[in-house]
Amino acid sequence: MKQIMKQGWTVMTAILLTTAITVTACTQNKNNATTNTEQTEVTQDELEALAKALPKYGYVSNFHEGLAAVCDNETERWGFIDKMGNEVIPCKYQYIPCEFEGGVAIVCNPDDTRQIIDREGNVVAPFDYVYTGSGFCDGLIAFVKVNEMDGDEIDWAHFGKVGFIDTTGKVVIPADKFDVMMGEGPIIPDFSEGLCRQYDPENNSTKFFDKTGKVVFEVKGSSDDFHDGLVAVGKDISESEDDYMWRIGFVDKTGSETIPFTFNRVGQFSEDLCWAETDNTCGFINKNGKFELTGDWKTLVLFEDTEGQENLSPTFSDGLAWVCNQDGKFGYIDTKGNVVVPFRYEPGYDEPDGWYNQQPCYDFHNGIARVWDKATEKYGYIDREGKEVFSCQFTEAEDMSEGLARVRRNDNYGFIDAKGNCTLDIAQ
Repeated sequence: MKQIMKQGWTVMTAILLTTAITVTACTQNKNNATTNTEQTEVTQDELEALAKALPKYGYVSNFHEGLAAVCDNETERWGFIDKMGNEVIPCKYQYIPCEFEGGVAIVCNPDDTRQIIDREGNVVAPFDYVYTGSGFCDGLIAFVKVNEMDGDEIDWAHFGKVGFIDTTGKVVIPADKFDVMMGEGPIIPDFSEGLCRQYDPENNSTKFFDKTGKVVFEVKGSSDDFHDGLVAVGKDISESEDDYMWRIGFVDKTGSETIPFTFNRVGQFSEDLCWAETDNTCGFINKNGKFELTGDWKTLVLFEDTEGQENLSPTFSDGLAWVCNQDGKFGYIDTKGNVVVPFRYEPGYDEPDGWYNQQPCYDFHNGIARVWDKATEKYGYIDREGKEVFSCQFTEAEDMSEGLARVRRNDNYGFIDAKGNCTLDIAQ
């Protein structure tokens, strides 16, 4: 299957910090942030040019820093196009491990060598490492220095060491301090808000280090990444072996406890609110740890064969957050708890296994959000009032990025904008 082979892995900790971790931490940070590029409006000329250019490609990605990765139908090689459909970096690469971030991308050549390139396709530096993180985050990307190889396969029983390079290819943190952690695969960390975490299973503690590799602080237990200046940490607060109790709280960038360890599950802070659950209450807390919004809501438990059970918790984006009621239906609320979009979306359900396997609602970006229809098993988009911008007609869909969102209808890829235009319709 044609796809961008991004070699990053979902971070798995010893606790369930019920965030919607279906992608890597770096990607989450980009999605949760409100940036100027998210507000970019696309011109009619650009839409028409894209509609004309896209049939040449068997796969396209979302736009990042004005460029989208594409795979040529005939050669099955990868390159990049701009919003006028111009192939600004020719389709000559075997695949694209990491798309543009911070003005650079990582590409893999047909001879399996890797390089860091700039937006003109010029080689910035070689990238002589086997595995990378999910992409450049805070200007750095993780790499693995492998200890042993078995042919072309890594012997992960001997693990490897993690280091970091910057966008010029310079090693800023040598691969001599941090071990690769193991989950369903090797776990490679990312920086988040200037800090990166490393869990120590032997001591059941997490160290946070800065961009020089210096450990800033260490906390007992395992943790999530930083969001809005705070990080969720889970630890054992049992007073005896017979009274096991695991709770989650929050610390700031000095390691100081800002929200007590009283929660069973938490999400991530976004727009100064965070999903949280106790034995008796669920809803959104503020940065003082107090519940501001509560309701007849719950998290969504998904089951995926490759990543196991996953708890999805809502975050606010564009002032709205999806929530799931006790009947298992999804809608959207505002920051005052008012229901803005009625509870009418249902998750997909795997009858034989008895697990939910499809999220029906996603975050808002540029005033629209992806939704999934259980009846058609397809995606569409709604506005902030819940009105359809696009009916559920797409077999694949992504969030808005730089004024466009990548979609697929049957075997054809295209882009939509927030005004209801679709390159697939223009091409017809």
